[in-house]
Amino acid sequence: MQDNVANFCDIPKAHARFGASLDAKNIKEDDDVYFECIIDANPRVSRVSWRHDNEVLWHNISGGVIVSNQSLVLQKVGRRQAGSYTCHAYNRVGDGMSNALRLDVKCE
Repeated sequence: MQDNVANFCDIPKAHARFGASLDAKNIKEDDDVYFECIIDANPRVSRVSWRHDNEVLWHNISGGVIVSNQSLVLQKVGRRQAGSYTCHAYNRVGDGMSNALRLDVKCE
């Protein structure tokens, strides 16, 4: 008997979340913040990007922004990093945007 499982192509489905060990409600200035982008895609994603308040974030180690595969790390955050973060996953069918995560940074 032949298995007739359809193999559909679609835009990626992305879901952003804070790193598992992070207490997202208690982030203070100078903390490091870790985000993950969970992606379901067929065909595979060719690129993932991150945005802060709809502005693309670029890998910038000296600026404390580390973009690696499906993760984003912000080192020593300050008040200016507060805001909305989304991940965007791209494949040959199109691009999918995740839910928005709100980062609030408290004063020490």
